[in-house]
Amino acid sequence: MYSIEYQLTNEAQSEKMVKGDASNKEENVPPKEMEALIGLKSGGKVIYRVRDAKLTVEHIPELLTALKLPKFAKTTVKEFEQECKELAEELVER
Repeated sequence: MYSIEYQLTNEAQSEKMVKGDASNKEENVPPKEMEALIGLKSGGKVIYRVRDAKLTVEHIPELLTALKLPKFAKTTVKEFEQECKELAEELVER
């Protein structure tokens, strides 16, 4: 077993870090306290990122929850349609 640190960074909360152990089954389960802080429930989806030898686990909210979150990007219909067209062309090329 090896030691792993879970780090939670959220604008609304201060940073929190808890040390834990990874299992021999190649599983990594954050402590319940950490899951509760980010709203992660059993069966919830997460994104794993590794940067500079640090693992970040980010909760992906369910659709209805995500719709209630503050919006962070602005785009026009024209920009959206252009982006869709470019993505479709990229997929066709593959």
